[in-house]
Amino acid sequence: MKAPKYQRMDALYAAVQTAGDELADPILGVEMTEDGIVAWDGKRAILMSYHWNQGYGADRTPLPGSGDWSANYVRDCAMPARGFANSVHPRRWWHFW
Repeated sequence: MKAPKYQRMDALYAAVQTAGDELADPILGVEMTEDGIVAWDGKRAILMSYHWNQGYGADRTPLPGSGDWSANYVRDCAMPARGFANSVHPRRWWHFW
């Protein structure tokens, strides 16, 4: 089992791969939020879900050390209104349509 900070990096890596497939322009930012992972380019922002894909043995018991993270496109969301989510503005910069 990896330390949580490395698990988070693997989930972000999966999100970057998915965002690269979904977004036409170069990715300008990626952020984990309580609703999922948001990625944006110069024209579009997307929300992605992420989850752990556990590997199982023939007897359907979890295999230690197996599995990987994946990210899936959920929907488009609004572009940043003012800066990024970690800016000094207390409100969220994106919302669902």
